[in-house]
Formats: sequence, structure tokens, C-alpha cells
Amino acid sequence: MDRVHKGYLQHNDISPGNVLLHFPEDKVSGVYIGVCDWGLASRVCETTPSRYGYPTAEARTAAFKERGTFVAPELWYTYGKPNSETSYETLKRRHLYTQAADAYSVGVVANKIWDNEDDFDLFKDTSGKARFVVALKELTNPDPKNRSTLQLVHATLTAPPYNFQIPECCYRKHI
Repeated sequence: MDRVHKGYLQHNDISPGNVLLHFPEDKVSGVYIGVCDWGLASRVCETTPSRYGYPTAEARTAAFKERGTFVAPELWYTYGKPNSETSYETLKRRHLYTQAADAYSVGVVANKIWDNEDDFDLFKDTSGKARFVVALKELTNPDPKNRSTLQLVHATLTAPPYNFQIPECCYRKHI
């Protein structure tokens, strides 16, 4: 997603169903992560602040109602819980879908993938684990102005020493 954001795009529909994980059999190559379902993606508006985008299709109304916990809080705070009265026209009037909203969704999905795993040992040392926990917390900050960018989180997690390892539990269960 960091690469997508660098290209001035935003996905607008990050959820576990749109994240693809591939674990090579050798368990040494690392995990490959892909993102699918680009039907709601949009370019970032160049006429508004850098992290703001715009809705491109009426389908966003449906996505907003269906994504539940993966929707960034700023969307909930502005419109309340999605319901039949939350229309595309309401969303269209404001530039609410942002790269910050994408970052929030990535943080929630990552948390869902790795939450409550008793046998989950993501890092060889506690400093790596602490960096991961801090990164998730920064991505899911309720205030989009104080939310970390995916670029910064990526740099933090890949900084030496790089101690990320794939836990065995990820090989035997789905999201």
C-alpha cells in the first residue's frame, strides 16, 4: 500500500477479504502480500490537501456500509453508523476517503490477522515486537492528522535489525 500511496492512489476498500497472503513452501523467502478489488480505488485530489481524495463511484456507499470495523473513525464521526440514509451524495459532498483512511484500514487488518494468537511469535526479540505494536497503534490512531503514514511504518518495521519471521500459525489458518 505504501507503493500505491506514493503513486498518488488510494484503495478505499481495505479489508481482510481484499488482502492476499502467499507463504512460499520454503518458509525462508518471506510472505508475499497482495491487495485485490481495486473497484473503489481513486487518485488523490491534487486540488485539496495531499492526503485527501474523492469518491469515484456510487459503489462507495455500499462499501462504507459493509466494511464495519475496517472503516476509519473519521468516516464514522462525520456520518454516524452507516445506514440507508448514508448515501453516495452525502459522501460525495466531502473529501473523506483519504490515504490516512487506507492506513487505518491496513492497521486494523494487520491487527486482525495477528491478534489473539497464543503460539504467535512474530519477532525473535522484544524490540522487534515492540516496534510492530507501536506501528499498529500509530496506524490506528483515531485522529487522521496524527495517524502515521504507511511509508513511515514500513521504514520503522524494516529498520535494522530486521527480525520479522513468519509464525507457524499463519501457515495453518485463514483470516
